[in-house]
Amino acid sequence: MTKTASNRPALLWPLIACLYISQGVPFGLAMEALPAALRHAGAELAALALLPLVGLPWVLKWGWASRVDNYWHRRLGRRRSWIIPMQSLVLACLLGVWMLGISAATLPWLLALAVAASLASATQDVATDALVAEQFPAASLPAANAVQVASTMVGFFYGGPVFLMIYGKLGQAAAMLALALPIAASLLLVLAWREPAVQASAQSGKASLRHFLLSGRSAWGLIAAAFLSAVTVVACHGLGKLLLVDAHWPLTKVGQIGMLGGAVTIVLGCGGGAWLVRRLGAWPAFYAGIAAAGTAAAIWAWLAWQAPALPLAAVWTATLLASFGAGSASVAVMTAAMRFAHSRHQAGTDMTMVQSMRDLGEMAASSSLIALAAGVGYTQGFLLGLILAMLTLILVPALLGARSARGGVQSRP
Repeated sequence: MTKTASNRPALLWPLIACLYISQGVPFGLAMEALPAALRHAGAELAALALLPLVGLPWVLKWGWASRVDNYWHRRLGRRRSWIIPMQSLVLACLLGVWMLGISAATLPWLLALAVAASLASATQDVATDALVAEQFPAASLPAANAVQVASTMVGFFYGGPVFLMIYGKLGQAAAMLALALPIAASLLLVLAWREPAVQASAQSGKASLRHFLLSGRSAWGLIAAAFLSAVTVVACHGLGKLLLVDAHWPLTKVGQIGMLGGAVTIVLGCGGGAWLVRRLGAWPAFYAGIAAAGTAAAIWAWLAWQAPALPLAAVWTATLLASFGAGSASVAVMTAAMRFAHSRHQAGTDMTMVQSMRDLGEMAASSSLIALAAGVGYTQGFLLGLILAMLTLILVPALLGARSARGGVQSRP
């Protein structure tokens, strides 16, 4: 499929940054800010247990991704046809939260609005990933994927901790206005951008999940890499914080470790990952990230054996390695996925399958690894993370085989 450049290419970089930030905002609001704000307002813990279900549309979006690829309004453009209404729906949901107020009495309505916003953001993500795969040349994809991962994290932090800080100091109205700003900015940018007309070859054939699954070892290697890397990373990040709490570290210190990890993931993980992809290729950069995460899991396992005496230098080292590994592996696997989707007619469906497997890995690991640690101890939980890292380094190259290329994954014709 011949790619056409946008008639306003300079607009693409701030556009995708704002789009990914705006997609992370509702998720951060639902997963981080609303539970804390509602608990502060007197909501029962049992009532807050449903909030994590807000993340389900991100895991299940593969079910309607092909519709995003197959149906659009010709005048708006293939991707703008979905991004514009989804962005508008998220803004409407935020307006609804502001009008209802955050309280125990409004929790059922807030949950419904959070699910609607999550569904809209997940659907928009299908179109946004496809837009990046279609509109950026292959050489720019590492940088574009660094922007993707970093911006989504920024949006998550903005919708979570930043919202709580503004909410606590300036009140709900100011906090909701602050949340609406990046979403409104991305909506204005996408309205100003004119999407190039879809080439005739892009319209030939219907997108479907079946086409992805029948693409051979390239497709299966991608989803294995996405799932296993997510599980490996969660083994370090999720269990590490709980270990620190159980070792009687102050919550402020645990928070500082978490903020450091986020900063390293965004700056060194995403930026360094993009640099490694350009220098070494997508898969070598991915393997470097997984090796770093596996080393971090080994250090955490040693720390769990030493608990409650946890050497600060070892905690910092494990956090730095895990954060770099998370960012580098994410940028690398998404770059490989976008290069796979770049020359195909169903970029949204292809990218969504990889994203959904990564989200599924995160959700599955978050619950199962904590249950494992509760049953047999932290050391075994971290050792499982190390085993998963080693399995990833063995299984993914075996699945890719000779089809693994220096710059990414090649799709079959």
